[in-house]
Order: sequence, then C-alpha cells, then structure tokens
Amino acid sequence: MRGIRRRAAASVAIATALALGAPGQGHAAKERKAAVGKVYTWSFQADTLGQKPAHSMAFGGTWQVVQDSSALAVPPPGSPMDSTGNATPSAPVPRFLSQNENEDGVSHYLTFTRPLLGDMDASVRFRIRSGEIDPSAGLLFQMDPKGTSGYLIRVSGKDGEMAFHYLLYGRRRDVKFAKIPPLTQGTWHTLAITRRKTVLKAIYDGKELMTVRDDRFSRGTVGVWSEDDTTVDFADLSATSR
Repeated sequence: MRGIRRRAAASVAIATALALGAPGQGHAAKERKAAVGKVYTWSFQADTLGQKPAHSMAFGGTWQVVQDSSALAVPPPGSPMDSTGNATPSAPVPRFLSQNENEDGVSHYLTFTRPLLGDMDASVRFRIRSGEIDPSAGLLFQMDPKGTSGYLIRVSGKDGEMAFHYLLYGRRRDVKFAKIPPLTQGTWHTLAITRRKTVLKAIYDGKELMTVRDDRFSRGTVGVWSEDDTTVDFADLSATSR
C-alpha cells in the first residue's frame, strides 16, 4: 500500500513539474535579454492622439500624443495633390509627446513598460514651451517595472546645468552636475546617455558633459521627465541595446 502511495505521489510530482516547466524557465523567458544592436524607437504614430502612449505609465502631469501643427500647415515641397488640388503629405505627420500640466512644486514623468535594457544608448529630443519656476526636461533610463526607481539626467533652465540623479522609490537623489548654456524656450535640444557596465556618460546637444560610475541599477526601461510649471514636447525617443 505504501509503495502504491509513493508511486502515486511521484507521478503527481512529475506531472506538476512538466506543467510548470523546468526551474527558472518562465523567469528566464520573461527576463530574456534584447539582442545587441537592437534599436527601439518611439514615433507615436500608432498611438491615439490626445492620449498617453501605449505601454506607458504616467506619474503626475498631463501627457498626450499630439501632431506637429507646423508640418500640417506647410506640406513639404513636392507633396502629391489631392482631388481638390491641395497638397497632401507624402509621409506621416510627425508626432510629439507633450506634457501640459503646469502645477508648481511637483515632478511629472512617464516611463515605458518595455524593453528592459542593460548596457545601452538612449536619447530624446525636447522643446520647452513654457516654464517660469524652473524650466526643465529629462531622460529616464533603467527604470524598474514599477516606474519608481532608476536613473535620470535632467537639464535645468533656472540653474543653467545638467544634473545626474537616481530615483529610489520615487524620491530623487543628486549625483553630479555640469553647466550648460542658457535654455531658450521653443528651441529643440537633445539629451542622451550611454551605459557600459558601471560607466554612464551623459550627453547634451552632442557634447559629453559628465561620466558617472554607478551600479545601483543594472537593467530597466526608459522614460521622460518634467517638473513644476514646465510644459514640454518630446520627440524621437530611442534606445539601443549594447
């Protein structure tokens, strides 16, 4: 009788193991690394206008995908004509991700839920439309799946500097600062980051401004940031696995 019970228990254990898969198999599939050199871009062309992008989480602020009104107003030379003789764009009208909340004393940021990247390059273009307290914009990277911890590089119009921070459970901590030229509202600028192992380099308008060695976070997603009464547009967000 005991032998029968042992064989029955063994059969149940084997069946359970087969159903669940080998130890760590599901975790490994979930944590599969992106292929080196794979490029991820966010053009927002497939997103709903007036809403935040798909596969994103917003933490404060009013985020919405908008069309470039200037591109709508002036089609490029050589655009085909429609049946009424008006020019029609030959390519999709560019879209931005806009943050329109101007509440004082708070931060507004948005992270994407995928992909999770380790060594990486990332960049985003931004244009500050308004802001009096501290016109600022930032690029988040290696954020955790909950969107509360990771790294942030940010430019501040008030202080005239680029800042390197890390977020820990939503609280911002300072790491390093570097001076930048005065920010002009309505002008496009570019923030970029590279990460190789524990070496992180922050780049502003094509110029490397600081190098930081840090290993608090090794993998995560990207996102964008603003704060206080800053209204800002983001475009051409991209990330490359390295």
